[in-house]
Amino acid sequence: MYQVTVDYAKINLDELCDRAGKESEGVAIVRENRSYVLITHEEWESLMETAELIRVPNLLEQVKSARQEYQKGEALSMDQVFE
Repeated sequence: MYQVTVDYAKINLDELCDRAGKESEGVAIVRENRSYVLITHEEWESLMETAELIRVPNLLEQVKSARQEYQKGEALSMDQVFE
């Protein structure tokens, strides 16, 4: 992850925003032994969605079961579901 000091970030915010848009890890801004991460809004939303999914009980088992049903031809199409 690209790291800069807070003083550098103050002077070069446009550059850091561009870089954060290109690097999924974002940019670390370091001040007094603490780090802050600059990421795009899209990356933030993706992380929040992932965090929500992780909280779903038995999610991996549900996905595995759904894949098995699909492979056996037991799954319904979208048209069949919404008829």
